[in-house]
Amino acid sequence: MAKLTWKAYNITNATDLTQYVQSLNLSLGRPTALSPYSGNNAAVTMFSYGGTESLVSVGDELLLSVNGGLLYEDVFQGRITSRNFNDLPGTGLNSTMTVMINDAMLQAGQSNMQNQSLVSATNQITEIDVLFPLIVIAQDANDVDISVGTFTTNANQRINEIIAGDRGILFSAGGLSYYHPPSTFGPYITTALTIGPTTSATQIAYQNLTRVEAASNSLFYNQATVTGSASTVTKTNTDNAYYFGVRTFTATTAQSELVSETAEWYANTFTEPETAMLNMSIVDYGQNDTALAQLAIFMAYDQFVEVTYKPPGQTEVIGYFFPEQMTVNATTSGTTIDFAMTPITYYANFILDDDVFGVLGGSPVHYDSAIDYDDIGYTYNDSTAAQGNRLGV
Repeated sequence: MAKLTWKAYNITNATDLTQYVQSLNLSLGRPTALSPYSGNNAAVTMFSYGGTESLVSVGDELLLSVNGGLLYEDVFQGRITSRNFNDLPGTGLNSTMTVMINDAMLQAGQSNMQNQSLVSATNQITEIDVLFPLIVIAQDANDVDISVGTFTTNANQRINEIIAGDRGILFSAGGLSYYHPPSTFGPYITTALTIGPTTSATQIAYQNLTRVEAASNSLFYNQATVTGSASTVTKTNTDNAYYFGVRTFTATTAQSELVSETAEWYANTFTEPETAMLNMSIVDYGQNDTALAQLAIFMAYDQFVEVTYKPPGQTEVIGYFFPEQMTVNATTSGTTIDFAMTPITYYANFILDDDVFGVLGGSPVHYDSAIDYDDIGYTYNDSTAAQGNRLGV
């Protein structure tokens, strides 16, 4: 059976470094759907004997790509921020050099705006991208208008304020970062691959899977705040108050409109203690060759994916999840990929007629009792609906 193969390429001086690489590690995304994007990073360890260190310099732009049997797919692109040397005695034949690489969001963290005017209500990430050439982040226009004006803040902080206020995702795609708001999530669902306990031509098998609920997954809280630069609204949720108390969410967001709706959405979404994130590990050996090729594409292009798992003594669970964070450890003997998966219920956006993101969750839907509506229109109690169903528990 095939394994994943990796390529390291120095874009700055057009040099293929693959033959010198011993191992690589990379981390993409964020730990949870409520975490800020601090930046993606990678570490590549190479033999340094024989002048290899002359092939890479601090500031060079590197590209890491993976091949599952078809083509190389670009997974990570960033600039070298440091070089660490392990110089062995004697001939130094096995000496190594580890280069640390960081992407555009880390560059944003090193870029400060001083009295900077931002004028677009829907494309401020693009404005920031133009202001700072090393911050290469593309975006679709925000779903909601963002406050405009003059800002003295860190570029990374401002980008995260926009993402939090708009409730979108910073997708990885071909080694680069793209911001997509919730209204554009529909196409980003893979139908070529699923993840489950066994492998087939359309399914990658996980090696182990951990379900994480309540406070441990950082998606259930008693009090939380998103800060920004516009008005402040606080919303509460009293579900299960006897056990957990009244939960509050304060939105001081970058939005100039819909701040109340955003606070309402957060307060009523991140409130179910038994909703689980999935932490899973996948190895490249022992997989179906066709599925492995699709895994390489999935690693390069973030998409929602169908996952199947079976809790002991319970029925099989099938649901859609987003790879919130991906961590890769690759050596000459194989590759291990760890995913932190967020359930799609945290991203469903009240679209009526979408099979995955829609309120009705596709067809057929069977309700175990009447559906009640409160003042915001979606008190729900259907325990048999599919996970993507916003009317489901």
